[in-house]
Amino acid sequence: MPREATYKGTTLTARQWEVVRMRAEGMTQAEVAKKLHTTRENVSIIEKRAQTNLRASRATVDALMSLSASHEVLIPSGTSVFEATSMTLLRADVLGIKVKMSADDILAHFRSKCRGKIRGHHLTAPVRVRIEGSGALTIL
Repeated sequence: MPREATYKGTTLTARQWEVVRMRAEGMTQAEVAKKLHTTRENVSIIEKRAQTNLRASRATVDALMSLSASHEVLIPSGTSVFEATSMTLLRADVLGIKVKMSADDILAHFRSKCRGKIRGHHLTAPVRVRIEGSGALTIL
């Protein structure tokens, strides 16, 4: 197997990738250490750090996946109510949910439910919008 720099863009360092690759090829830690001119203990440390990085990467992906499954959208403070309406509709589209309100109705809903959180046309506090599977919206 050629030594490719396939570690680039990953959470692994070049050395971690090299150790993980050799171990995946079936080499023992002692064999890897000999080939890399280091100790078996050092290989063990490198391998453990690589595993830690991989666990963190998996946790990050899992967290992102759970966000994409969420039926809520967080509208940050400072967002215009018009943009908040667009963000809500976009999130519903991503979820494959047909919202039962028009964009004008959603805008009016924002203005009525967020009365102390709007100055001019902008939110002064973050707002969460729950998108129900039925297409109903709840501003939290």
